[in-house]
Amino acid sequence: MIQGPTAAQAYGATATPQAQSASGALGQLGSDAFLKLLVAQLRYQNPLQPTDPAAMLGQTAQFTTVETLQTLATLQRELMGFQEAIGAMSMIGRHVTAVGHDGSPVEGVLEKVRFTPEGILVTVSGKELPLAAIMEASAGPAQPPAAGGSDGQEEA
Repeated sequence: MIQGPTAAQAYGATATPQAQSASGALGQLGSDAFLKLLVAQLRYQNPLQPTDPAAMLGQTAQFTTVETLQTLATLQRELMGFQEAIGAMSMIGRHVTAVGHDGSPVEGVLEKVRFTPEGILVTVSGKELPLAAIMEASAGPAQPPAAGGSDGQEEA
């Protein structure tokens, strides 16, 4: 009886210890690779022993689950990025303490926030640092009271 290559062999996969580990089973396969393996399995199945429909339905459900989890992970990363951006912008004008590039503390008012492909950068006392370098933030220096009193009444 002539048999074709297995699905894993058809796409160059090898049976390494890393590939056999439970954590690497589907964690390293993207949805495209999973779909290609599924199609290869159908293409090279033994015609005398076709794939069980229940197993096929299970694999389809697994594929859908993997795809949904990937979408959720992408959306969660985007949401975390938006939350980080909002947090950084809310610190503008606040007094912060950060760790400089040389490891020394940098204190001052957060002057500006800049968004780059590498991440969020903040400017403290004229030094541009990554957002993660900020160790502490406070409300900043107190503003002097307005002239004329705080209750809004003029003095006689």
